This record gives sequence, structure tokens and C-alpha cells, in this order.
Amino acid sequence: MPLANRAPTVPGPDCGKAIDSAIVTNDWTPVFLFNRAAKRAFDIVAATVGLMLFSPIFLVVSIAIKIDSRGPVFRRQMLPGYNNESIQLLTFRTTVVSLTEKRTSIVTRVGGALRRTGIDGLPQLINVLRGEMSIVGPAPPVAVLNNISAEQISLIQQRHSVKPGITGWAQVNSYCGESNEMTRQRVEFDRYYIENRSFLFDIKVILMTLFSKNAYLN
Repeated sequence: MPLANRAPTVPGPDCGKAIDSAIVTNDWTPVFLFNRAAKRAFDIVAATVGLMLFSPIFLVVSIAIKIDSRGPVFRRQMLPGYNNESIQLLTFRTTVVSLTEKRTSIVTRVGGALRRTGIDGLPQLINVLRGEMSIVGPAPPVAVLNNISAEQISLIQQRHSVKPGITGWAQVNSYCGESNEMTRQRVEFDRYYIENRSFLFDIKVILMTLFSKNAYLN
């Protein structure tokens, strides 16, 4: 369903809090430690199984990218991750390395198909296996943040208290645009996830990613 026609989705009962409200978590409670251990174990298993299952797709896509245009198979992008430390985000390359007179679009033919299907994000499973990302979490910020308030920037920085995810609460609710309004909605959904994160919440997001029509993979 197009975003312009969607009714606003409310993250939760606390969405109305001031945007600069602090996130309060008990990071050393038994419940939190269990959730963190379960989350990491699930990430390792899911990433390993995913890489094995999708290995034929990796091979086919890699060949298609090399045939379609010159350049590397993967795009490596340095982005802030957990604790604001830089991570090298891996995706399949979907754009040309340099424009020529014969090509007017920077997105390749194969790249366009990869973007429409979300397959371009599959290499992020490698990031998950390396411990740099999680299956579920706030999407790593990729856009230059212009004309947004200091409160919004502060809230965005709070997202670094957890690992970025391949999918997340904002993504499955279709808040993934780069406009100022979309960014505001996205970070509020990320805040709600951080405040209420649990292993069961992650399972809910994964099921929504797999079966919801509004799901969006990075």
C-alpha cells in the first residue's frame, strides 16, 4: 500500500511522550540478560542458516552483477552502529561505478530488480554473523540529516544503544523514507522498540517482515 494512502500507525501507548524523553532500561536485570543472550544466539543461528539457504542466490546474483556492469559485487558502506562505532555495511551493488554516455541511470538493470525484491540487503547476514548487526533492530542511518531539530538528532543518537537490524519495528510499519517527517516517525518507532525490546518482540517483527504486506527490508 503506498505510504501516502496509509493511515498513521501508532507505535504504542507511549508515542505521545516528548521526543527528547530519556530511554530508561535496566541493562543488567536477569530478564534483560536472558533476552540479550537469546537475541545473539538467534542472530547467529538465523544468519548461519540464512547464508546456507541463500547461497545459490548469492552465486546467481554475483554472476548477474558482474555480467551487467563493471565493478565489485558488494557495496561496502561505513555507517555508525552499536555504541556509535563504525561498521562496514554490506549490500549487493545496485549502481554503476561510473556513468558513461550509453548509460543515463546510476541504477543497473540487475540493481533495480534487487532493490524491488529486497535481495540487495541479503549480504547484511554477514554483518549479523560478525556481530555488527542484528536480525531485528533500528535501521542503520544512511541519509544525511538536514533541517531536523536538535531533539531529533539526540533521539537518533539513542538508537546506537542497540545494534542496527536488517529489519525492524519502523521498517515493518513502512516508515523508511528519508524526508524530515518520515525520519521523525521512524526514530519514534525505533525509540518504542528500544524501550520495549524483547526476544518475543523480535519474533513478532520477523513474522511481520515475512507475512505483512507493509513489510520493508533494507
